[in-house]
Amino acid sequence: MRVCLTLLAAALLTSPIALAQDKLCESVKATTVNRSAGVTVQAVTLSGKWGSNSATIFLPDREITEGAVVLSHSAIQSPTGTSVDLLPFALTLARAGAAVVVPSRTLTWPPITRTTNREGAAVTCAAHWMIENVRVVNNGEPVTNQNGVVVRQGYGYVGPRLCDPDVADHCSLYTPFGSSPYYRKEVWVPVGESEGGDNTSQMLSTGGLQPAQFLQRTLGLGPIEAIVTVP
Repeated sequence: MRVCLTLLAAALLTSPIALAQDKLCESVKATTVNRSAGVTVQAVTLSGKWGSNSATIFLPDREITEGAVVLSHSAIQSPTGTSVDLLPFALTLARAGAAVVVPSRTLTWPPITRTTNREGAAVTCAAHWMIENVRVVNNGEPVTNQNGVVVRQGYGYVGPRLCDPDVADHCSLYTPFGSSPYYRKEVWVPVGESEGGDNTSQMLSTGGLQPAQFLQRTLGLGPIEAIVTVP
């Protein structure tokens, strides 16, 4: 099964987003709730002028992580009754060496309108928290070989493109690591994306094994053979 992916460079994003989101997120500290099998689980409340959202953080027990991943939602719900909890997907990546943050939100599939699932503030603040608090190999910058070819990325995003929370009259689409005051190159796994490639069906059918293995290869993580079970 083919995984849809996109590598986004922050320089390609539009300047209004860069100017608008400087004060989008408040500084917050996470609280440890569990440690097991080499992963520390933390809880944090992301907040700002837009409101607040609770999130779960999975951190490998190492000083420098192999990569950092943001999920847009913690669950997917379809009208047929099919649903999937994305916390096992996040824990799988963490056990393979990535730091992962998951806002507590349910993605509706398929989307009802063009802006369904695209609320951007909580997910953007999750990305900002990750950049501020987690150390990534090579400072999160892409690693290249002797020929200048990128062989490893530092950051990943799983979810749909988001609406800029500071643009009221229309939905200006972007992804969270491309927002001010931080610009990071990221690898994107489209989930809940209604315009272009999408991997939602794989998340619903396998819990996201193929997207997880793609992130494993792209971020240089340890082997992933199956989606683990959350205790």
